[in-house]
Amino acid sequence: MTHTAPIDLPPESDATTRDRALYEAGSASGGNNNALIALAAKLSGQSPLAIGRDIMRHARSGRGIEVSDYMRYQLWDRDLHPGDAADRFVGAATVWPVAHAVNSKSWWSAAEDKFVMSQLLAADGLPQPETVAVIDTASARGYGRVARIETGAALRDVVLSRPAGSLFAKTLDGMVGSGALALGAADASGLEVPGYGRLAYDEVISRVFGDAPYLLQTRLKNHPALAPFCTGLTTVRLPAFVMGRDVAVPMAVMKLATAGNEACAFWRPGNLVCGLDVDTGEVTRVAGRDGPRVAALPDHPERPGLTGLALPFWQQVRELHERAVRLFGGIAYQSTDIAITPDGPVLVELNYAGSFDVLQNGTGKGLLQPEVRDFFAFHGQDFAPKRRGLLRGITGRR
Repeated sequence: MTHTAPIDLPPESDATTRDRALYEAGSASGGNNNALIALAAKLSGQSPLAIGRDIMRHARSGRGIEVSDYMRYQLWDRDLHPGDAADRFVGAATVWPVAHAVNSKSWWSAAEDKFVMSQLLAADGLPQPETVAVIDTASARGYGRVARIETGAALRDVVLSRPAGSLFAKTLDGMVGSGALALGAADASGLEVPGYGRLAYDEVISRVFGDAPYLLQTRLKNHPALAPFCTGLTTVRLPAFVMGRDVAVPMAVMKLATAGNEACAFWRPGNLVCGLDVDTGEVTRVAGRDGPRVAALPDHPERPGLTGLALPFWQQVRELHERAVRLFGGIAYQSTDIAITPDGPVLVELNYAGSFDVLQNGTGKGLLQPEVRDFFAFHGQDFAPKRRGLLRGITGRR
């Protein structure tokens, strides 16, 4: 497996800025479209012209396939994608236009503002990480009975009131998990922050968090069955496709924090993603990034035993997902991230929509399986071909 090269950023960059740069670098991995076409031709044994024609066919399909998607999923490979399997994939960038087409936008902040989301979950008594405080130095917003941290002194008091290393911080908007980090060892004079070293509390506020509001929550632990495979918290991603009173859950994946990472988003270099059997919770596929491709692995690269593992508390995971989805039932396409702890499943967050890409990366299958096609047809989303912008999608020209 190859990883994204380190990103050069000014040392004063805050955690969100650093992560967004890393995310963008990973998204651009592999170079420009011409380089990706040449690589696909080399790997497939076909000519660049044949690959270009196949990409054009996918691009005209209305499924939003771009060159980077074609490369990531290796859509030229008929052994990997027999029959019409390659034609079930959708492009990563389709998620937001499609989600906004099928979802009621009035529900956006209920899920994507993670403070609001946590309050709704708490009202129904669903298990979630305890929110200890909100770090907010810039807005006029209030957070009710939850403490608001604006200064280094206030941060120090909260950190020292908790066991060392027991707090995790994530941005209120939660988008792609940027800026998420665990807080390390602390004393009255300062705090260890991954990627920054030891800082005084005022420096943590200004340099690490900047103007972005953060939730400060209790740090969860992985179940012992998962812990040997992880370096940070790992979560199950379950989508939900809501049609009237019915909820379809046709696929499931697990985002695995490895390679020293504390957060499990697949875009973080070294992390893995696994396909899961929806009914049993068994790990059916392990995959990692290999340059611009996502490649299946026979097992965890460092510790065998992940493939075939049946996740603990699976029935409870499914039940928690179902309860949360129905609480946010006005969102037609949504997803949950659930941690499996020693005491059972905990809902880390619920998402308005959620990446199509991670579902396809994990399962190795295209999103448009029969149940999902039925969902989109129910909501009038047909993935019909759209001619405008086609040349730009293929050539990268503007």
